[in-house]
Amino acid sequence: MTTPIRLAFLGVTHPHAAAWADAARADPRTTITAVHDADPDAGRTFAARYDATAVASMTRALREVDAVVVDGRNDEAVPYALAAIDAGLPVFVEKTGARTAAELAEVGARAQEAGLVSQMGYFARYSDSVERTARTLADGTLGALYLARFHSAIPHQAWRSMAHWFADGTNVVTPFMEAGCHMVDVIRHLLGEPSDIRATRVRRPGTSSPGEDALAATMRIGETVVTIDFTAHEADPWNTGWGGELFGDAATLRFHVTPARTALGTGTHVPDVISPVAPDDADAIAACMAAENVELMRRGMTAFIDSVHGTAPSPVDVADGARTLAVIEAVLAACDLPGTTPAVHPTSASAVAR
Repeated sequence: MTTPIRLAFLGVTHPHAAAWADAARADPRTTITAVHDADPDAGRTFAARYDATAVASMTRALREVDAVVVDGRNDEAVPYALAAIDAGLPVFVEKTGARTAAELAEVGARAQEAGLVSQMGYFARYSDSVERTARTLADGTLGALYLARFHSAIPHQAWRSMAHWFADGTNVVTPFMEAGCHMVDVIRHLLGEPSDIRATRVRRPGTSSPGEDALAATMRIGETVVTIDFTAHEADPWNTGWGGELFGDAATLRFHVTPARTALGTGTHVPDVISPVAPDDADAIAACMAAENVELMRRGMTAFIDSVHGTAPSPVDVADGARTLAVIEAVLAACDLPGTTPAVHPTSASAVAR
């Protein structure tokens, strides 16, 4: 049997760090050997959970390991990733991976120049429903695709339970970048590169958000109009409402990321639905989502280890992740452009009277 790949975790305070570490521990081809975090207590606690060694020095953490997982704060990710690359090590980088697209592009370029594997932690793309959507697009079932709509969100309760993360403007640039990046990655994965981006956003007074509280953007991808909307204050729990709708002239496809539900309509009143659970069974939905989230992380970590072993390319490398941030930055820039308010033109005597 091949000797397990020795992983070092640089940064462990990201909300997804434990899930990725669980996925690594579940894979017999890996072992977590070293942990470093700027917060020594967080590093020690994390290391103890995974029978690893907590080390005070980043340089020491990179000794005698074979690959690195960067899973701390967004403002820590770039120096951690660059240190791993400079040490000649493949690197897995948690999203967003940086606070700007330019910073992340530098990491991606350095990895490519060094011939090193890199991968972003975009796990939504591994959902069964996203994979079904990709196959449906590829086989032409939808016909000519005219319109596609996508939605993602942060639960409103996250501003209480995870305020230390989401409300920290030195860490999170904006909520759309922090959480909506997953859906932007899915859009690019399914449809390609957008152009002609236009957007608007609202930031309400009194919220703890470091950026927008809600946002919507339109763009063109080829001959398709694509929209994405986002709210940082959704009542639904994490991921329940995330998904998309693709409208072709031969069929319409609707999908939810998790539970991984798809509905394909081909001209009748009743679509063909594939769902792992009944849509009205709350307990089954919660259990299914928990299992699917574990599976999505497992698929992502498996892909990284496959890439390190050279048996498959990285499905989404850091350079690709930088392009996702570039799209998000373009959306945010478009939000700052002046909008148009329609003029009021009375069309009847009654309108004038009012």
